[in-house]
Order: sequence, then structure tokens, then C-alpha cells
Amino acid sequence: MIRVRKTRQPTTYELHSIAGTTTFVHAFKTRAILAIQIVATAAVLGWVPGNGIKLAAMLVIWAIGFGRISLSEFAVMALVNLIFVGMDLGALERGIFRFRDPDFFGLPIYEFFMWGFYTLHTIRLVDGQPARPPRVILALAFAVAFSLPFSLIPDPMLLLAVTSAILLLALVAFGELTDLVYTSYVIALGAVIEYVGVGTGQWSYPHSPFGGVPLWSFAMWGGVGLFTRRLLLPLVSCWSRPNPNGKTSRQ
Repeated sequence: MIRVRKTRQPTTYELHSIAGTTTFVHAFKTRAILAIQIVATAAVLGWVPGNGIKLAAMLVIWAIGFGRISLSEFAVMALVNLIFVGMDLGALERGIFRFRDPDFFGLPIYEFFMWGFYTLHTIRLVDGQPARPPRVILALAFAVAFSLPFSLIPDPMLLLAVTSAILLLALVAFGELTDLVYTSYVIALGAVIEYVGVGTGQWSYPHSPFGGVPLWSFAMWGGVGLFTRRLLLPLVSCWSRPNPNGKTSRQ
């Protein structure tokens, strides 16, 4: 008589362990690709000649790093680019900084796309959940209060003190660790971009301290990180709601 040996079925705990390991490996791989993406972008920014060639190389790097981009992500990137181009033009008019080789309106062509990239890169890499509850009105109030000093305060150290105080107050008011993660990561991202850009002569700040980068710029980058999480991540999540099959438009 032939005995049939029964195959042991994995337990629920084992299935959860396998799923957890798979998720961890996928998250690690995604973040590694995005880390390489930002290093490659900084290298192109600093050392590839020609603004048009820079933009073409960056677009290839971004496409490889991001993979599929949803319509909601495209929309948020376009919105962010529009806002920051307007802010750049205002800053150029006030003489806050200048680019060495501008193409249009005092800006190099790649600058018209950079801030949308920074935003999506941060959302993909940090990958935090939107705040619950979102507290959008409070976030908008802090965003307005944070942005005004950049137009009203000419003294660099006073600008640093005021914007840092508002940023710290906002972090305390929201009281979520993910906000701090977004803020800290974008400050680090900004340090890489600023020191590469200034160090290779892509742009410059008048009367800047040692190293060429004014300290208030780090507060600015931190604010971008915080409000990316508080105002932009909810837009991406809202516009990427699951379809009837339970998948978002990016999946």
C-alpha cells in the first residue's frame, strides 16, 4: 500500500512573516533606487554641461527612478512647479539669488521642473501616510505665515530666526513623527542640492556666509518638507483613490 505524505501547510504566523519580509525587501529596494536617483540628479546638476542636456539627463533619471507616475502625481508636480517658478521669479527680482546661465526669465530650463521632482521624490521615498485628521486649515495658516517672512524680512539672520520659529511651532502643533521625518529629509535633500549647485557655480547668493549657502535656506527646505506632507500628500492620496478592483491609478 502506497502512503501519500501530506505536505504541511504554512501557519498564519509564517505567512505573515513571509509577507512582512517581502514588503521590507520591496521598500528597501525602492528607497535604494530613489537614493541613487537623487545622487544622480545632483551629479547631473553640478557636472553635466549645458542646461538642456542637464534637463534631458534628469528626465531620464527621474523616469527610471519613479517608474509609473499617476495622473494625480503629475498634477501635483505641475502645481508645485508653477508655484515655485513664481516664487523664483520674485526672488530673482529682489536679488536674493541669481543663476549663472539662465535660459528664460532669469531661470535655467531645468529649474522649471525641479521642485515638482523634489516633491514626488520625497513622497515616494519617505512614503508616510497622510495625516489623520488632515487639519488642512491649520496647515494652510502655517504655510502662509511661513512664506510671508521670505518676502518681508531682508535681514538673513532675522529671516532664519523667524522662519525657524514658525517651522518649530508648526511641528509642535501637529505633533506627529512623520512630519518631522519629512522635514528632516527635505532639509538633508536641500543641503545636497544647495551645496552642489552653489559649489559648482550653478547659482549664487549675495552676501552669503562661508560655504555660499545662507542658513535661512535650510529653514525654507524644511518648510517644503513639512507642507509636502501636510498639503500635497493628501492631494496625491485623494486623487489616487482605489478603483473598483481595489487598486490605485499608479498600481
